[in-house]
Amino acid sequence: MPMFGRTAEAIIAHVWRAARWLTVLATMLAWPSIASAGCLWTDLVRAETRVAVVKPGAPRVHFVQDQVLRAGCPNASAGCQLRSFVVPGDVVLVGPRQSAFICAGFQGPRGIGTIDWLPASALSLLPAAAQQPQVWAGDWTAPEQDLKITAARGGVLTIAGEATWGAGDPQRVKIGGVHIGQVNGTARPVGGLLAFTDDGEGHTLPYAQGDEFSCKIKMLRRGPYLLVRDNNGCGGANVSFSGFYARKR
Repeated sequence: MPMFGRTAEAIIAHVWRAARWLTVLATMLAWPSIASAGCLWTDLVRAETRVAVVKPGAPRVHFVQDQVLRAGCPNASAGCQLRSFVVPGDVVLVGPRQSAFICAGFQGPRGIGTIDWLPASALSLLPAAAQQPQVWAGDWTAPEQDLKITAARGGVLTIAGEATWGAGDPQRVKIGGVHIGQVNGTARPVGGLLAFTDDGEGHTLPYAQGDEFSCKIKMLRRGPYLLVRDNNGCGGANVSFSGFYARKR
């Protein structure tokens, strides 16, 4: 029996969750340096998201920043253009549209994800078969996130993942300030959605049966990407599996 009773554990978990949400909120408010405030991962990790391919034409199609960073953007001017770009044949996630631009996400060969606006005219939606691929198995990666999905009999999938927060910060690594998390489960996709609860005691429960302190996670497949959203209950403060992943090359 643990030193603390279940009530004390619940209180501690509640305090941790409150601290986690406050830090996550602060991080989201600070995100314009990474992705414009008008186009975030939350706009892409959702059922409505689709995948598109960059059309032949210009050798590079640059991402465009949002009006939060520069008044009047997104537009086609050089002042709105970012250094990050995609090339013909690249496959991107596409979400909400704003005038001639569409919120897009791309993960390059180095595993670095970019989320911002792209000109809609430079993209073509992929066929329906690419929108919800049936193949889930593989080693999937995103910055500070890793998921391994293994196929078993009867369409059942085994999921094992690890995530960190702060591992990319040498100072945090030095002082032991890296937070960690993990998820494990066995489930079957239903209607293109893989959703389950890891109760932290070696049991996989239906998503709806998890309580607020359990690790609850949903996954979608779109083109070459795996889209993931959790309830921020799968690890230490700020640790999350939410985002979009590409298969390890």
